[in-house]
Amino acid sequence: MLRRTRNEAGRIAARPPLAGRPDSQTPPRTPRYVATMHDAASPSHGLSLRLNGRRVLVAAAGEATPALVRLALRAGAQVTVCGGPALPADAAHPRLRRDDRAPCLDGLRLCLTADAALAGRARAAGVLCAVPGRPDLSDVAGPWDDAAPATDAPATDAPAMDAPATDAGALPAPSRPRAPGRASLVGAGPGDPALLTLRALQVLATADLVLHDRLVGPEVLALAPAHARRVDVGKRCGRHVMTQAAINRLLVREALAGAHVVRLKGGDPFIFGRGGEELDCLRDAGLDVEVVPGVTAACAAAARLGIPLTHRDVSRSLHLVTGHGSDNEIPALDWGALAATRGTLALYMSTRTLDGVAARLIAGGMSPATPAVAVENVSLPGERVRLATLATLPGVLAGDPGEGPTLVIVGEVVARVRAGALRAA
Repeated sequence: MLRRTRNEAGRIAARPPLAGRPDSQTPPRTPRYVATMHDAASPSHGLSLRLNGRRVLVAAAGEATPALVRLALRAGAQVTVCGGPALPADAAHPRLRRDDRAPCLDGLRLCLTADAALAGRARAAGVLCAVPGRPDLSDVAGPWDDAAPATDAPATDAPAMDAPATDAGALPAPSRPRAPGRASLVGAGPGDPALLTLRALQVLATADLVLHDRLVGPEVLALAPAHARRVDVGKRCGRHVMTQAAINRLLVREALAGAHVVRLKGGDPFIFGRGGEELDCLRDAGLDVEVVPGVTAACAAAARLGIPLTHRDVSRSLHLVTGHGSDNEIPALDWGALAATRGTLALYMSTRTLDGVAARLIAGGMSPATPAVAVENVSLPGERVRLATLATLPGVLAGDPGEGPTLVIVGEVVARVRAGALRAA
């Protein structure tokens, strides 16, 4: 029987089995290939697998990054570096580029990394991996194995979870200690997957666990990796699948256990999404956190209606306001001051309290005839638009409140609704 060995050009050459040890004694998790490093022009014999011209990723490799990059370049690979120190000596190489965004695994032939969680994701995507100092996590053994040990344990193959969680204990505790992971607070936009940002897609593609709002649809959730667990932690109209305190505990626990936890929120995470509370909790735990902004409902609704949220002739300010406070009552805002701005008001979560909100604005000096519009399920197939005035819109919604999330826009800009917008909706 022959063992396969690889030279640096990506060739796998035949080699006799190790003397004195039958194949039956081979450990269950050892590298599939052994790389012996020569230059890209080296001859080879037997079965070959070329790196010459193929994509190689060197990611999160720490101080080993320069040496790994040089090895890959000598093998003729197209090398992408993500993280690690600067590479002044090789910065101008035509086959080398740096991209410190979330690693893209599509089309890779080899991933060289000290991040075992990334190695697990790469392996699940069908990419060969080498983790310096951890042959038990590597598909390819080579001269990098004298480098520093990996920083994490392999990613698990846990199945996706689509059922809602009821408490932080709903997910099983990690079976073994792992280095801390990270968390991402990601805005999913108003619902249409086409309105996700490119960065949101990149971050979602690297998730191990997705904690999502109830309003995040299946089309968006399907963009997460197949192995990623999906947990509904949504809160809507006082009906909570999980309390905010429990969500915070779950975020911290799973990230500390080594997972990349994506908190996927409708709209933007920092606009009435309680993202600030989750950010504080994660930072207090010493975790790395990335915030990815999303398209908020006010912007999406205005775009759908063809109206500007600000206009130098009729509205020089924009105010994003919630229609209910933490006690589910009308917030104690200075409604008179808001009315006096003569700007545009975008009222979130205001369907139930709109009658009281309108009364306060009118009492503060806003004209009852001010144009107002309610947009339900903005950007989704069930989108519905009701156009009225500040005085009449509360009655319209009271008679037919609808089931989906509704945003209300009040201001003179609403009079500029494009022709056909109501019929199209």
